[in-house]
Amino acid sequence: MDIGYSALAVALVAAAISFVSFIYYTRKQDESIYNFSRTALLVQSLLLTVAVVILLYYFLVRDFNVEYVAQYSDTSLSLAYTIGAIWGGASGSLLVWAWILSLFMTGIVLRERKDRITGYALAILLSVNLFFLSLLISVNNPFARLTFTPEDGAGLNPLLIDPGMLIHPPALFIGYAGLTVPFAFALAGLLSESELWIFRVRKWTIFAWLFLGLGIFLGGWWSYTVLGWGGYWAWDPVENSSLVPWLFASAFLHSVMLQETRRGMKLWNVLLAIGMFATVILATFLTRSGVISSVHAFGESGIGPIFSTYLGLMLAVSLAILAYKFDQVRSMNIFQSATGREASFLFNNLFFVVMAMTVVWGTLFPMLNEAVVGTKISVGPGFYNAIAPWVLLSLVVLMGVCVILRWGTTSTDELIHKLKYPLALTVASAPIFYLLGFSDIGSLIGLTASVFAVSLHLEDYVFDVRDYARNKGIRIFSSMYRILLLRRRRYGGYIVHLSMFMIFIGLIGTTIYQTTHTTTLQEDMPVDIGGYTITYKGFSVSEDPTQTEYIVRLLVSNGNGGGTLTARIIEDHQTQSTRVSVGVLSLPFEDIYVIPESIDQNQVSLTINYTPLIGFIWIGGQVMIIGVIISLLPKRWAER
Repeated sequence: MDIGYSALAVALVAAAISFVSFIYYTRKQDESIYNFSRTALLVQSLLLTVAVVILLYYFLVRDFNVEYVAQYSDTSLSLAYTIGAIWGGASGSLLVWAWILSLFMTGIVLRERKDRITGYALAILLSVNLFFLSLLISVNNPFARLTFTPEDGAGLNPLLIDPGMLIHPPALFIGYAGLTVPFAFALAGLLSESELWIFRVRKWTIFAWLFLGLGIFLGGWWSYTVLGWGGYWAWDPVENSSLVPWLFASAFLHSVMLQETRRGMKLWNVLLAIGMFATVILATFLTRSGVISSVHAFGESGIGPIFSTYLGLMLAVSLAILAYKFDQVRSMNIFQSATGREASFLFNNLFFVVMAMTVVWGTLFPMLNEAVVGTKISVGPGFYNAIAPWVLLSLVVLMGVCVILRWGTTSTDELIHKLKYPLALTVASAPIFYLLGFSDIGSLIGLTASVFAVSLHLEDYVFDVRDYARNKGIRIFSSMYRILLLRRRRYGGYIVHLSMFMIFIGLIGTTIYQTTHTTTLQEDMPVDIGGYTITYKGFSVSEDPTQTEYIVRLLVSNGNGGGTLTARIIEDHQTQSTRVSVGVLSLPFEDIYVIPESIDQNQVSLTINYTPLIGFIWIGGQVMIIGVIISLLPKRWAER
């Protein structure tokens, strides 16, 4: 028996022992039982680590007798992508996910207190890993061997040979595994009849939310730079499946504050936690069942019915526990006024959930229609784009307004005082945007709403800095960074909000003002296209045993500057296929995006996209990371 498979089998046994022991601990409250359960859990984590290392070893030594290695690597694959090939297919990705989930459980036993909440939460997390481990040792064994040893493997999909794909899948797996934690603690709170679970999950959820967002962000970047279709988001079912749990988590991170501070929205928070995990399992089902065709999916793997059954059972058990403990989640009415912060958080949650359910419906409806009616239909971007802009606009305005509202109610005089300057700046910005060329009414509304939201955040920060400096008797500059660290949860959230505003601005530019030009250029003959002069400077050829690259060189210029870019047409000798590598020239407020179509000795045919403001999306993603890091800084570090 393969040593990797043996490690998985023993890890399954250790997980089962730990699961039963933690359940027993919740009944007896005996610390020795907890310690035994923890030891079994740590053994499970160690064995899963061993299994991952062994699979990595098989890839590194190119043991093509292992079926999974033969399917997703070959002798020409570089070291970095040989490592990345571990999650190139369904079996390896499930192993990595189970391993990451075991690391989360290890973190919980090391950081959280020993009580019934933690015991129930770990038992629930172990039940999830028992499901994954059962799959790995039965229908999705990554250590299965062939009856023969091929000389070379099939190789990794060429589209996956990109730096972003070394980070994108594991970032998603960390996000998916991490969102299991609030689900487990929510059910643990019900089972232990304690509301304290809500104070345990914030940092775990933020951490998972960050990595899931990072995975979505890198997926968009990969789609934009590698797939060569000119965009970064196509409402593909697999793209949607990662977005939905992120939307639920975004709602949860806001509503959890109402339960922490006001003891409200208890039922809602449990439902959001269940929704997060349910849509994580749904995402796994969509990408690994073969029910959809997507460049992002793993194809047919035989586990679709298993995952759909597990999803149904998980929902049934979770909702049954909630129904049985329903009296425990009854909340007092905390919504006193429309001008209270509670109301803004409620509407914030409603918009997030409406968007999430819209995406779920648009993703699942074609499959449901085919199953019931037998007719294949598709739901295009138009369906989502009819709803998404209004939801995003409403969220931007709410994120701005909520920072000036007080808990309970906010007086009219205070609202006027805090709104007058941001409103004045918003009104003044409209004609400026119009003169800059943003004449579309939708873009004007979106851009001015962004100015409104950003100015409200800046005003609140400035007022806070001024008051803190006055109370502490320090200079304004010292107050600016001290207050940022001392109130890091608040201002980390503000920075995350700022990143969302930047992404919203980028969405406006790319969806409303992107222009496309198709042209054929003669060598060394400048042509004016959309305000830029583009000159084809010929091509060069690069060959190796696996592929031939035709490298197109272009010179781009206008009155404000320009630069050079290269685009490639690649002939893959192994797959006998042709693909393109786009050329991108990023200017301060616009990308020039070139897709080569065909080439000969003296001319080249191109599709050229001018994409305004797309840089705001990529910068916004980086700003989001900064905000989350600040909000998660340990108290002792901030005080130091």
